[in-house]
Amino acid sequence: MVLIPFPFNKRRLDQFKHENVGMFDLASIGITLALAIVIGYFGGKWIGGKLGNADLGSIIGFVLGVAAGFMEMFRSIARWNRKMERMEKQRREAAQQAQEDIRE
Repeated sequence: MVLIPFPFNKRRLDQFKHENVGMFDLASIGITLALAIVIGYFGGKWIGGKLGNADLGSIIGFVLGVAAGFMEMFRSIARWNRKMERMEKQRREAAQQAQEDIRE
């Protein structure tokens, strides 16, 4: 059995995951939007077929899927913006602290 050294230990891997959660969240927007539309369309078509009008059900499901996908997209962007604001605030505080340390 050959062991290949992994460049990350557990702490570094956890830090990597924590730092890049927002990036992965934004990267998943396209998949989330597409899945919401597909699920809405076929779910609406199935429900519409049970109620007697599959075409109307598919249209309503498509519209609801688009709405759900865009809502999730806006939530992901809002989470990303909040994270960026927190990081910028921490950076400013660290720079200000460094300046105060230099002056002392």
